[in-house]
Amino acid sequence: MMSEIIRIEAHAASNADSLGYMGQQAVAQAVDGDTPYRIIGGHMVRLLLHVYPTSNATLRSTIDADAAVDDIEIVGDIVDGLCAQDFSQTGGNVLKKAVNSEQNIEVNLLVSRRGSSKGIRSECAPGVGQVDTLPELGFALDQPPLDLEVFATLFDGSTIEYRTRIPGLETAVVLKAHSWKARGLRSDRDLADLHSLMEIREEHPHTAWGLSSPGLIGFRKDTARILHEAAGKLTKRTSNLPVPYDLDRVRMAALIARHVSRP
Repeated sequence: MMSEIIRIEAHAASNADSLGYMGQQAVAQAVDGDTPYRIIGGHMVRLLLHVYPTSNATLRSTIDADAAVDDIEIVGDIVDGLCAQDFSQTGGNVLKKAVNSEQNIEVNLLVSRRGSSKGIRSECAPGVGQVDTLPELGFALDQPPLDLEVFATLFDGSTIEYRTRIPGLETAVVLKAHSWKARGLRSDRDLADLHSLMEIREEHPHTAWGLSSPGLIGFRKDTARILHEAAGKLTKRTSNLPVPYDLDRVRMAALIARHVSRP
């Protein structure tokens, strides 16, 4: 059964935004139409904010477009598709394309990993080299995506159109929580994104959401543990947690308590 296509209009507020949208378009053109992939990372959050607008989000820009796939065997085909668009490999899973002497479109390809091992690990993709794999991407790719048709106005006024896929809201929270934990809770960018996602949940309670259910297991349980650890740190005056200057610590801790069960 085909999922509903959600049409959104995006406007780049900076050159960095433009590069990100062009990176998403490049990925869309490089993958086969049936390839199960997701745009993740900061652009995932920005696109979700177009699907579920909220006035309380902590907005930020990011240049590189992160794309996750479920099969290491198809990475080579995607790399070939990007190279056909004049991208060059600068690492096994990192590709760049110069748009001028100072700016590059950057795409990072990540692969899911099944099994019990945790954290980021490199594996060899045939014909490509070492690529980064993450176990939580398997969870993300097992969940239904949001299919988007994006009409983006770039910072210079030009426009592009493309189709792409992103995780749903709950899955995005799982991915961002694990990313933040992997960085030792030291990334204020991940925290800003998590804040935006929790504000979406607060303002759009109809979205699919299992993190408030009792008896969480697996990646949802791990996510709840990470978020409640964060909530405890956010409300401590002596906490050295890096926090964006415009983020309301008490409000975010309250959103976690309201929408995420204790593990």
